[in-house]
Amino acid sequence: MCEDMEEMLRRMAEDPQSDAEKVLSRLPCRQVLMNAGVLEIEPLEDWIDNQDVMQLLHISQRTLQTLRSNGTLPFSRIGNKIYYRRSDIQQVLSQHYLMSKIHSYGKGKR
Repeated sequence: MCEDMEEMLRRMAEDPQSDAEKVLSRLPCRQVLMNAGVLEIEPLEDWIDNQDVMQLLHISQRTLQTLRSNGTLPFSRIGNKIYYRRSDIQQVLSQHYLMSKIHSYGKGKR
């Protein structure tokens, strides 16, 4: 087993672009980790692209770029395509949630 691990580490050093999934798929204990609930694989349906996020949130491309640039919205990039987790979008929305009725209570209309 140690020889297999050494070989994987050597391959990782040679190919820095290899991702964790590629490495984990070579481990003999991968299925055991998945069955134990230690390793979870995200379904691809949990990821959406730029266009879907802009339509979902009714925001412009520039606003979405600002959310990425200032670190508000995490993302993954594959080539020129950018993807976002649905859970990250929901988390950002809930963190910035403001009840406007309470915020403006007592101001204005009578």
